[in-house]
Amino acid sequence: MAEPEKLSLVELLNLANEAYADGYLAEYFDPETGERRQGSGDTLAQFIVSEIRDTFDARASRSAQLQEARLALSHAIDDLKGVIQRLQ
Repeated sequence: MAEPEKLSLVELLNLANEAYADGYLAEYFDPETGERRQGSGDTLAQFIVSEIRDTFDARASRSAQLQEARLALSHAIDDLKGVIQRLQ
């Protein structure tokens, strides 16, 4: 039986980076290891990289890795919506 396909942390971060304006997520992670980099100027990009890194599970299947990243970012969106509503 074949092992389920998995993503490396770098692959997952690169997928997210493809969708981010100007590929700016890459400022916040090492392209070889996925380790944090200082970056500069885009705290949203920094936040997204941190959320993906913090929830990444190398043992999980590709679909589980993608689902967990989507879930973490969806929770962040919900939190932001709550703040926006409060500020209205």
